[in-house]
Amino acid sequence: MNVISRQSLLDKTLLASRIIILLLILAFIAFPVIWLLSTSLASRISMFKIPPRLFTGFKLDNYSYVFEKMEISKWIMNSILISLGTMILSLLLGVPSGYAFSRVEFKGKKILLIMILLTRALPTIVIVMPFRIIMQNFGLLGTRWAVILIDTVYNAAFTFWLMSGLFESLPKELEEAALIDGCGTVRAFIRIAVPLSIPGIITAALFAFILSWNDFIFALTLTSPDTTTLPLGMLSTFGILQQGWTHMAAMGMIAIFPVILLSLLLQRYYIGGLTFGGVK
Repeated sequence: MNVISRQSLLDKTLLASRIIILLLILAFIAFPVIWLLSTSLASRISMFKIPPRLFTGFKLDNYSYVFEKMEISKWIMNSILISLGTMILSLLLGVPSGYAFSRVEFKGKKILLIMILLTRALPTIVIVMPFRIIMQNFGLLGTRWAVILIDTVYNAAFTFWLMSGLFESLPKELEEAALIDGCGTVRAFIRIAVPLSIPGIITAALFAFILSWNDFIFALTLTSPDTTTLPLGMLSTFGILQQGWTHMAAMGMIAIFPVILLSLLLQRYYIGGLTFGGVK
């Protein structure tokens, strides 16, 4: 009995230790967001109190101010259109190419995969200036399409890599059975492979949207005042005399809210997509 009770006590201690460690990690990650939210709801005077306090007020004045005095609605719309455009193009390019790559065997396949992934390793500043010249020659400089296209170059590589590994995990027998029943390759891809890979597709879409939403360098170089995105708009307000830290915090919460909302809504698909190809 003593041995059993000691083992039970040890198990409970280990469980409590794990819970405490996880809570500490969660608090470390969530604290900046909580502080940002607290600042966005505070007055300009109360945020300078010593010692600092969380949630000294729950006023929405800062949010109403940024919507009334700034062009934040336009910045949000530009960011949404660019992020959605990038997401759609990344999926249209990455999903079919990932499927083809996983089903076709050829010499140099692994080398080609590494070369495609290397596009993600390139510093953004290396390709942004040549791309700016290309967009200027095509008359797209300053438009949303310029940012969408260059974001797609970066994001499609990740989509391709994720989907190729996911499609390799799918049983080929299902597609072979569909081909025997009279389905063509394209129809088997649409009717069999795509429905089975929904978690991975949603994961790739979420990554593409978030990476494009947070983009700064490409948007800074390729947009115009009419196509300014939310990160650039926030930067343009920094240092204005009437602009306070509470207003900046309100814009920060507005900027991260869509990402947090999407992540929470698509969490189960996101986790499933990342772990889909882990075990074959």
